[in-house]
Parts: sequence; C-alpha cells; structure tokens
Amino acid sequence: MKIGINSDKQTQSPSVVIVGGGLAGIAAAMRLAGRGMTVTLVETRKRLGGRATSFDDPVTGQVLDNCQHVLMGCCTNLIDLYRRLGVAQQIRWYRRLYFADGQGVIDQLEADDLPAPLHMTRSLLAFKSLAWSEKAAITRGMLAILRLGPDGRGDLFDTTFSHWLAQHGQPSSVVRKFWSVIVTSALNELPERASAAHAIQVFRDGFLASEHAYVMGLSAVPLVRLYDAARDAVTRAGGKVMLSTSADRFVFDGQRITALRLANGSELAADAFVSTVPFDRLDKLCSSSMRDADPRLTVLKRLTVSPIIGIHMWFENVAGRPLMTLPHLILTDSPLHWIFNKGHDEAVGGQHLHGVISAAHDLVDAPADQIIGVVTAEVRKALARRGGASARLLHARVIKEKRATFSVMPGIEKLRPQARGSIGNLYLAGDWCRTGWPATMEGAVRSGYEAASTAMRDMNLSSQGPIPDLPGGLVYRFCAGRRAGKRTV
Repeated sequence: MKIGINSDKQTQSPSVVIVGGGLAGIAAAMRLAGRGMTVTLVETRKRLGGRATSFDDPVTGQVLDNCQHVLMGCCTNLIDLYRRLGVAQQIRWYRRLYFADGQGVIDQLEADDLPAPLHMTRSLLAFKSLAWSEKAAITRGMLAILRLGPDGRGDLFDTTFSHWLAQHGQPSSVVRKFWSVIVTSALNELPERASAAHAIQVFRDGFLASEHAYVMGLSAVPLVRLYDAARDAVTRAGGKVMLSTSADRFVFDGQRITALRLANGSELAADAFVSTVPFDRLDKLCSSSMRDADPRLTVLKRLTVSPIIGIHMWFENVAGRPLMTLPHLILTDSPLHWIFNKGHDEAVGGQHLHGVISAAHDLVDAPADQIIGVVTAEVRKALARRGGASARLLHARVIKEKRATFSVMPGIEKLRPQARGSIGNLYLAGDWCRTGWPATMEGAVRSGYEAASTAMRDMNLSSQGPIPDLPGGLVYRFCAGRRAGKRTV
C-alpha cells in the first residue's frame, strides 16, 4: 500500500520524508516544516534523539542519558536548534573547566579578560599538574596551530594528530596530560588514529579563535526531554512524526526515489527524501541500482566507527558528605576521561556520578564488571582527597555504544558525502556527512540544516544554510595572519 504524503489535493506544499529522528533529522525537520513543507519524520525508536538520547533504568526508576553529551560555545548550529525548540534555558553553561591529574591535584581552565587567543594563557600557566617545560611545549603547539590560520589545515587530513604532535616537539607526558584527553573527548578518537586536521580544528575553533568558544554546556534535564518540542513543531506545521517505525528500503525507479518502504510493507511517497541515519543503516536501505546511480552510496562500507562507554555510578556519601562537589572533572592520563556530577539520588541513597570513556577500543568488548572495576578505581583515585578511597559503590550501569560515531581517521574526509548527489531527490545528512566538523552533535545539526537548505533550493524556495561559525577575535585574526571565517573542508 502506497501512502501519498500530499494525498489532499488542496495541499500544494512539497512533501518530504525524513528517515531518522536523531539530531540531523530533527534539524532538517525543523527547517523544512518551518518553511511550510509537509514533513514526515520516520524513527525506529520510541523517542527522538538518536544516539543522543535517554533510557528508563529499571533499577533506579530514573530516566538516564545513554552517555553525557557536551556542547561548547562554538556549537552555533546546535545552540540555534535548541533555541528553535524552546529548550535553550535547559542548558547550563560552565566557564570554568576542572582537570584532575589522578593524584588529587585539581586544576582550573578559565578565560580571563585578555582577548583571544590569549584569554586562557594565565589559567593554563597556573596548572599545578604541569611542569614549566610542559607548559612551554603546549605553548609552542598552540602557536603552531595559530600560525596555520583558519584555512591552513587542508594538507593535514591524511596525517594523524600524533604524527603532527611529534613533528612539533610535543613530549609524551604533554600528550598524555593535555592534548590526548581533549582530542579523544572531542573527536571520539585517539591521537594516533585521528586526522590532524580535525584535531587542530578542536583547538583552533574551541580554544583560540574566540573567548566564548570553549564554554561548556550540559543539559539540566534528560536529553530525551529536549526533543519533545520537535515532535510538536512538526505536527503543528501539518507534518507527522512516526515513532517505533522501521524503514525497509528506498523505492528507486532508476532516476529518483519514489517512496520509502516501511517494514510493515506500506510505502510513503513524497517529492523529496532526506536520509539522516548512520552510514551502515543507510547502506541497508539502498539497492544495488541506487549505488550504481549515485557515487555517494558506494563508499558507505568503507567508513569505520569508534565506540563510547558511559558508566552510571552511585556512591555512598563519605562522612555525610557527597564524594564529589565539583560539577565535572576532566581526567588526564587516565582510561576514564570525564566524571560528571549528577547530584544526590534519593531513590538509591547516594551520589550519582556519570563517567565517560571515549574511543573505548580497548574496553568496549570487556565484561561490564571489568569496566566498572577500572572506572571506580579511577574515580577513587581522582577523588582521593574527598575520601574516594573508602567510598562504597552502591550501584553501577554500563552503557556500551559500539558504533557511537564514525572514526575521523586520516583519509576519511574524501569519503564523506555532500548533501546532494546524482539521485536528485535524495539528500544525505548525519554527522558522518561532509560538514567540515568531526563526529559531534554540532556536525549532525549542521548536516541537517544543509540537507534542508539544499532541498529547498532545488525546489526553488528561499533557504538558509547552516549558522556561521563564531567570528574570530580581532587579535586572533591578526595573529593568524589570515582572514578568519574561511574554512578548508
């Protein structure tokens, strides 16, 4: 049975089927519905949000995030989407970042009143966990990034960040204590596996170009609650959100997509189709004739993934005090990269902490008990001065995302597809598409905006592309020696 999205003859607006209800799909749906197009959003899960969502924990009775997702001030498109959804007030912003060296030493990174790129110099120089020689090495590395300018990373997509660091004289201790934890967290990939171009982008756009870029945002509510407004917005605009609905394959007539066939055998016909699902899922939706017709679809099996592990932990208070009082900790030289303070949990009777291991290649296949042992040991070590050594673990839950993100390995950039291809009415989106960004929520939203904008232009409708980057500061532009804002992708 074929269902025509515009079965009402009085409906003149173009119809679009969006496959996938993650951030890319939500972003595309908001843009398209906002322009009066008839949107049908198809999502396999019971909730919107894709990988950046939540689940019900039967033990605690709480709604828990599958993994803590972080945004930064430089995430202009993600911030724009939250504003469109009316949930921007649910984001808590932190200008002070806390680092722990595993020996109980806590350092703080915070911008002062100096202009970018000097705004965090004094804070970094005050790090107690770094020797002066290590601070000097970091300074040299930052200057090398600065000298590349905003468009100077084009030759670095095919080399690893670890190779670049070695070329610029960065000692192994500095890599462990500084470069590695930031890059691994931001890219979900290790320095020895990550493209230098994307790693450099993290430091350039996140720490050097603007004094507002590094500020960290965390959702004050479970992630799933950020997306309810998307369903309402699409519905109010005359569209439909189909949850718990599995797509089977695209129906292709040799030139265009005519429908999306669902697992129940029904078909959704539309003028245009936007795929926002991960590349491996898209591959299953495509026929061999589609791959023959569109080169974008021939590279899907060549892309690789990188895993993330999230660990929810509940610790008994120590001497009547919570184990952790800071909002978060970034752990250096540790298999555990972040600890987030989720507050006291009355139901369990202890403090809820959430740990994150990015690029968890070595641990993702390990049993949960082994992962919990590794993580709790790191938590106790980092919080030893708060009584962490004697803190009793009450409950723990390990969440493995084996296919969390695509891997930003050298050579990946030439494989990443554009929104538009040879099949004229099939538009691709997702953080793995060519956005100029690595595997981030920001990249996903940018891809959704770009796919929506491209589809609207093809239908002769006015459109707005992704939101521009934060402008580089005057001093940054002078030091970089080039026009800030230009991007080499």
